[in-house]
Formats: sequence, structure tokens, C-alpha cells
Amino acid sequence: MFLLGSTVKAGAKKATKVMEAKKAVTLVFSQWWHEELEQNILVSLAAEFERTHPGIKIKLNNYSYNDMEALILNGLNDKIAGFTENFPPADILALDPRWLYGLIRNDMLEPLSPYKESSAFIPALQTSGQERVYDDWAFPLVSFMAPLFYNIEVLSQAGFDRPPKTWSEFLHYARAITNRDMGRFGTALSLNQGDPQGVYVDVYSWIWASGAVLLNQGKDKANFTSPMVVNALTFLDTLSREGLLSPDCFSKTKERKLEEFASGAIGMMIASVQDIEVIRKYLGDKAFGITTIPRPDEYQGKPAFGLTTWYAGISRESGYKEQAWEFISFLAKQSPLLAAASHAVPGSGNGLEDYLKGDSFYSKAYNIYEGGDGIQEFAGYPAVHVLDFIVREELYDMFEWRQGPKEAASEIQNRWEEVFQNALRFGS
Repeated sequence: MFLLGSTVKAGAKKATKVMEAKKAVTLVFSQWWHEELEQNILVSLAAEFERTHPGIKIKLNNYSYNDMEALILNGLNDKIAGFTENFPPADILALDPRWLYGLIRNDMLEPLSPYKESSAFIPALQTSGQERVYDDWAFPLVSFMAPLFYNIEVLSQAGFDRPPKTWSEFLHYARAITNRDMGRFGTALSLNQGDPQGVYVDVYSWIWASGAVLLNQGKDKANFTSPMVVNALTFLDTLSREGLLSPDCFSKTKERKLEEFASGAIGMMIASVQDIEVIRKYLGDKAFGITTIPRPDEYQGKPAFGLTTWYAGISRESGYKEQAWEFISFLAKQSPLLAAASHAVPGSGNGLEDYLKGDSFYSKAYNIYEGGDGIQEFAGYPAVHVLDFIVREELYDMFEWRQGPKEAASEIQNRWEEVFQNALRFGS
């Protein structure tokens, strides 16, 4: 306790009034964003918030994405087992929407509706459909899309002056590019189990590009055996069987995939818009391009692509919920800065930011976004990491020729539905 005016004169009959200074509140913000933002952005934002909100301090708990996910999942498992500790230790949590189901179901997040109703600020993102339900528990700030990247020189050497638009063209390009003696392949998949986004980007993206969805909304039922999903698996199976994928896709990390692309070892890949800056450091602005993900030849709908989103939520165990909401409100107002510093497209949803207008890659990405359908299916679904693990296992058996695409789709369908049933039964 800090005391002001606590001195007492010797022999005085009355002591001067003792005043207790108001204790500063420290909010712990656990996040992985610092790794994906320009240096010191979060530190600067925290300092600005502290300057404009005297009496509130921000402590940044910095994790990698993998460590943050592990903390969330371990905390969830402990909560289900009957432990009540706060996991991870935080007032404000950075959240992937794929974690929300278990956190909400097990009462680990503070409902945001009462705070939003009493606040006057413009939301950072306007979500729709299923995702809107979860805005009452976690606040969306910045979103990212994943287009197709292509190496202009590699395609040119194979005789192509534009990127492929359809699956048949993609296969034609991949066959022309692939030269095993040179160590060059059409494309790559990074399905390393340590990469939580690998299946989402490198497998689901092809399924969404076909116009298919993986889940029947609101029914907790998989949609993996639909003809369009089976066709997408058949397309991936063809890439594998013809040797058009660079080797070791089940141990390949995202970083290794980016290195292969930058070195010309692969000609095309699906990756996040955040990876534009990584590739630029290797190739500059003239050696590669981005475009819509190729679609099935017969597909006539809009181009489709996956979205990932940064959410922020308040821990149910926080003792400073009102102050935590003040910080989330502050981040919402600063979301254009977060979007620019993370190279996000479509960004924050607060309008077309300058970095999108003034950069050829980001403006192209935004045009792709505007002309297509962004998909984020797994917000609020249970045990998404288990669903991804199942897909890896069944794709591995398919690529090893132990089963065909239809059999793989059927196995995934059955195993996903079992996960949903168990989640509802046990509350995970």
C-alpha cells in the first residue's frame, strides 16, 4: 500500500490525514500476435492505452501461436476435468475462432453483449452467418485470406504467361513444371502436424474453391462425402499419384514450403496474404504474383477462399472485466493500424486502408476478396484440432495408396461425426 501525507509531527495531538493512493490495475493480455506484427507495435499500443487510461497497466504475455493454442486446449481439458484455474493466466485473450466452442461451452469466456450495449464505438469487423453468434463472446479485429501464389519465372520457363484458372489447367501446369532431376515440382502441401493452419490452408482451400462446404451449418454434421468434396480429394490424389507434389508433405512445415517457393523448387502454392512480405524479401516484387485459387472446370460460382481472423475475448476469471473491455474497445478503434502492421487482407473492415490502395499485391488481394466468397467454417465447432488430425491421417493413407478418395472421404465423415457426438456428450 502506498501512503501519502503519512508523516506525524512529534508531540502533535492530531495526526495528519492518511491518504491511500488508488492502486493501479494491471491487465494481462495473452497473445501470439506480436510474432505476426511489425516490431514493437503491441508495445506501442499498450503504451498509448496506458497514457490515455491512467490507472490501467497492460502486461503482454507473448506466446507463439502453437504455445497459445496448447495453453487454451490444456486449460479447456483441465476445466472439463474439474479444475478451475485460469488458463492461460490472462484478463484478455487473443483467440482463434476455431477455439471458441469449448471455451464458450465450458464458461471460460465473459459474455460481451452487456459491454457492447453500453459502448459507443464502431465494430472492427462486420461478421455474418454463424460467426456472428460468437461475436457475443469474442470480438473480431483483423482478418486474412489465402490466395494462390505463383512464381512467374518458373511458369514462364514451362511455357505459361499467366497463372492457371481451373483444376485441369493447374494439373497441366504442374506436369509441365515438374522435373524430378532438377528437384522442381508443381506445388507443395505443408501438412506437418506442428502447423495448426496446414490442413486449413492446403486442403480445405481446394475444397472451398470447388464451391463445397465441409459442415452442414447448425447441424454439427460433416459434409465430407458430398460429390464436390470427393472431387477435391480426387484432385489432390492426382497431384500425389503423378508425383507433382514436392516430397515429404506430411513433415513439411509452412516455412519450408515458403522456402521452396522462393527458391523456385515449386511453381505454385496456397499461402496467407501475410506471407507476401516473406516472399518479397527473397524475390522482390516482380518475380511472383497472386491470384484466385483455381476452381473445377465445371464450377461457375464465385471464387472461394478461406479466411482466418484475430479475435479478442475476456477471461471469465478476470477480476477486471470492465477495464479489459476498455482495452478491447481501444484495440477495435486501432484495428486499421493492426491490419496494416500485420499486412492483413481484407483487413479490419473499417474501410479501404491506405496500405491496400498503395501496394500492388495488397490491392490485388483485396480485389480477389471483393470478387469472391470468404469462408470461415470452423468458428464455434468442437475439437477442430482433432478434425484436422483426422484429415491428415486419412490423406496420408490416400497418398500411400491404401485407400481411394471416396474411402478417405467416408472415413473422415464417420470420424468427424463421432467427434461431434463425443463433444456434445462430454462438453468439450
